[in-house]
Amino acid sequence: MFGFPFWSTKSKGGLGTGREEVDPQTQHQQEREQFQEVLASFNASRIEERLQVLDIFLSVEEHLTLTGLEGIIKGTRPELLDREFLKETMEMFCQFGFAQKQLFETQEPVYEHHHLGMHHDHFICTRCGKIQEFANQNLERLQHEIARQFQFHPLQHKMEIYGLCAACMAQREPALSLQYAANGERVRIVTILGGREVQARLHDMGLTVGACLEIVSNHSSGPLIVASKGTRLAINAGLAKKIMVAHACRHGEES
Repeated sequence: MFGFPFWSTKSKGGLGTGREEVDPQTQHQQEREQFQEVLASFNASRIEERLQVLDIFLSVEEHLTLTGLEGIIKGTRPELLDREFLKETMEMFCQFGFAQKQLFETQEPVYEHHHLGMHHDHFICTRCGKIQEFANQNLERLQHEIARQFQFHPLQHKMEIYGLCAACMAQREPALSLQYAANGERVRIVTILGGREVQARLHDMGLTVGACLEIVSNHSSGPLIVASKGTRLAINAGLAKKIMVAHACRHGEES
């Protein structure tokens, strides 16, 4: 385990524990100086180059994959384009507390700034991959209250909410075939295509116009699994094509 030569936060703007407002440029400069101190204390190699990578990372106010970082560096500092060096440097940012590595489902690992004393959670769009940060103090207080009820002492936590962002929802047709509904989505049947045989078959399964379904599993390797009135139903691809659905928004519902 490393023994960090941590600096006095009072002399550098109180970044260690306080929540006072610091403009981004000042904050980035403070973090750069702190990272340089850490690197020097361990006699790290290529310090100046690692500081240049830090400057680029801090200048981007978004979640970055290693591939995304390479793309930026290719256009700004091509001499730093060395994947193993960049990966090692990003891991050092995380190790020394200047970045956080997030592993979201179905995505390449992403890195984000770690500003001390600040916590946020994430919305992740399963269609376009957009990651949106949010912070809610009422939610934070509720989590701590629940922890107290269970006599549990939380050290850290994170919340990841997967779904569809506003932009992706706006691009969707008002009604679409059930086969294109997303995992976890709640939909309402608006139309059933096909003749009497199809209508009767779906009716026997409880699938009629107006029925609400939750998409349990929608993968190309197997049948579509939906939940209706507490029952799981398997629907083959041919039948799913004939069921037209609309998204049933959960906003405003009472729990």
